Amino acid sequence: MAKHKIGIIGAGPVGSIMAAYLAQKGESIFLVDLKEDLISAVEKDGITIRGKDTEFRTRVHGTGNFTASLSRFNPDLIFISVKANYLDPLLEEIKMIYRPGQKILVIQNGIDNEDVVAEKFGPDAVMRFVINYAGMIVEPGVIKLSFFHAPNYLGVLSSKNEELGKEIAAILTEADLETQYVQDIKKFEWKKTILNAALMPVCATTGLTMKEAMATGETRYLCEQILNECIQVAKKVGYEYGEDFFENSLAYLSGAGHHKPSTSLDLEAGNPIEYIFQPIIDYGKKLGAPTPFLESLTKVMQTLESQIRKKA
Repeated sequence: MAKHKIGIIGAGPVGSIMAAYLAQKGESIFLVDLKEDLISAVEKDGITIRGKDTEFRTRVHGTGNFTASLSRFNPDLIFISVKANYLDPLLEEIKMIYRPGQKILVIQNGIDNEDVVAEKFGPDAVMRFVINYAGMIVEPGVIKLSFFHAPNYLGVLSSKNEELGKEIAAILTEADLETQYVQDIKKFEWKKTILNAALMPVCATTGLTMKEAMATGETRYLCEQILNECIQVAKKVGYEYGEDFFENSLAYLSGAGHHKPSTSLDLEAGNPIEYIFQPIIDYGKKLGAPTPFLESLTKVMQTLESQIRKKA
């Protein structure tokens, strides 16, 4: 029996994987996305997940192409799984259908996204995920699960939601998406963003896969410099991850496969890039911890993005 009615906004890899695993375990899921081909495929055939050690297909309770369609489903939990670029306009849409008591769970990459949501709905309404899985759309309704480095992390902004947060973490764990409830979710979102920042801009500006970037001396050097910059900014903010974090991070990044991060794929496709590492640059400037390598490659990415848009 479903414990919650869950609306998931965003049928990309992260949202679809979340929806499929929860639906497979009997949770009531309503999936929303503007892309009609994605939603039509899910409505017709359900969601298929293909991973290294798993493959299954499951159906969700309902689908829709607009945020407003959630009103007929009346979820008690709303998961936001769209790129941070679209967060502000999406929140305006959610305001139109939001009712007191609903909880909004942010499952995006980046830093401080949950604070943006809390400004509009209050801290009592907001929770934050740090997701440690990734995937890619093989075709509409079919998702390849690229990896899952368990666990995911879940935190709340208000102590009033602590028990609910623990319950949701347990539900996800039971659904084979192991999730740990943590007191300070920001420490984990910073850690993940640091790791993303070390590879994403290098891959995007060179066209290399993650494995290629770490295996080539010149680009590995850039990754090392960015990683060190980000660690120093995090320290200024108040987050330290131990003396071996730098070496452990390099080892982790060196294990990345022959695939490109989302920033590279978006750049190549001419889609708006999600600059999830921009807050690190901004915090660095504010706190006196400069990030010249990260900032320079970010500017190169912005230039490339601008040139591609001009040609489109």
